[in-house]
Amino acid sequence: MKDLAKRVWLVTLAALLIFIVYETIKTILFPNLSVISSHVITVIVVAVMTFFVSRYALGRYSLAHDEIQRQISITEDSNRLLAGVLATMREAVIIVDSRMRVALFNDAAARVFRMPLVEGGGPVAQSGGKDSSDSRKRSDNPVAPVSFSLPESNREYRLTDVTRDPAINAAFSRVLANKNPAELKVEMADRNQRSFQLHIAPLGKDLAVGVLFDITQLEKLERVRREFFANLSHELRTPLTAMLACSETLISGAADDPANRMRFLETLHKHAKRMSELISDISDLSAIESGQVELSLKPVRLRAAVAEVLVLVESRLTDSGLSFSVSIPDSIVVQADRTRLEQILYNLIENAVKFNRHGGSVKVSAEESDGQVCVIVEDTGVGIPASDLPRVFERLYRGDKSRSRKTAGTGLGLAIVKHLVHAHGGELSVSSELGHGSRFRFSIPVGAQAAEQTG
Repeated sequence: MKDLAKRVWLVTLAALLIFIVYETIKTILFPNLSVISSHVITVIVVAVMTFFVSRYALGRYSLAHDEIQRQISITEDSNRLLAGVLATMREAVIIVDSRMRVALFNDAAARVFRMPLVEGGGPVAQSGGKDSSDSRKRSDNPVAPVSFSLPESNREYRLTDVTRDPAINAAFSRVLANKNPAELKVEMADRNQRSFQLHIAPLGKDLAVGVLFDITQLEKLERVRREFFANLSHELRTPLTAMLACSETLISGAADDPANRMRFLETLHKHAKRMSELISDISDLSAIESGQVELSLKPVRLRAAVAEVLVLVESRLTDSGLSFSVSIPDSIVVQADRTRLEQILYNLIENAVKFNRHGGSVKVSAEESDGQVCVIVEDTGVGIPASDLPRVFERLYRGDKSRSRKTAGTGLGLAIVKHLVHAHGGELSVSSELGHGSRFRFSIPVGAQAAEQTG
């Protein structure tokens, strides 16, 4: 618009100079021209010059107006795109001005900082009050604020209003003062104990933008990884220590003692077998998790599969004085990989036997509903503490360390069960009461009635 005004003033000045030159020439060439004739001619010339100057000015104004409208349209499209992007971002975005006021935030930031959302969602910018200062704020702020009135208050939001974390407020203050980006880890002390990585960067002259990346799941996975390797090293260290002690004893002379030689050899064999089982389970679990295990899905009669597993654990049932009952109709058929289904059942039944009390019971039952067969393995054993239930399917996780170390096993059985059940398209869950036993449930798709016939 300034360029347009300058051009119009130049054209007007040129018209004025032309008129002065015209009057001078007219006076010199026609000194005897009557006053009336002179005024008439002058009015005609001025009218013609005014017409051309006005036409030029209106033409330029029309071009400027079209350009302004085009820029407004582009800006509105860009704002809509920006609003859509910000509204759908999983990362929280918040913009703060030099007075530590919240200038703009998206839906994710509203959820993180407990701020209100505009109806219909989308990014929001706060403007305080409804006085004449609003227009001044809009002109000073590169991010055009959107008017938003709170039902309970019309005050503007400050960063300290939406978060009481001193680290966040101090980081924004440093970025606004030094104009240097900053990065920090933020712990949200809410019910979910979420963790965020906060990146703050200067935006223009008086703004700073902060982006919060939710790293809660990453930290959980990292914690599980650390615990897995810690537990794995412990599981390997125990048999290795026993094997090393036995081998050193045999080397130092016990090999010539027939009475003790066999005892040490049996200990070596037992711990070597335990390590072999652990490595085998780790290999199986890695293959299942990476999708390298292909399932051969066929109709399988569930009761027959359970009977095959019972043969494998029959000796343990006799030694521990446990009673075993199966409540599965012979007509129930599942669509499953026979070998992997037996592996699921074996791990669950073995755990029910292993962590049971002497003279207790183990029950396996099944029911069909909505195209799925729900298999239940329950025992009357020691049970699982409520705090450990969410983690029982993690690799090598052990709740009561002192009690679980007394029982043989690799600690990977339930993790294998979880992945195999999911590979079959089913779900796995557990409920337990400490001191009264546990109840494991998993679902598996119903198979055709033309199941394989097994003994």
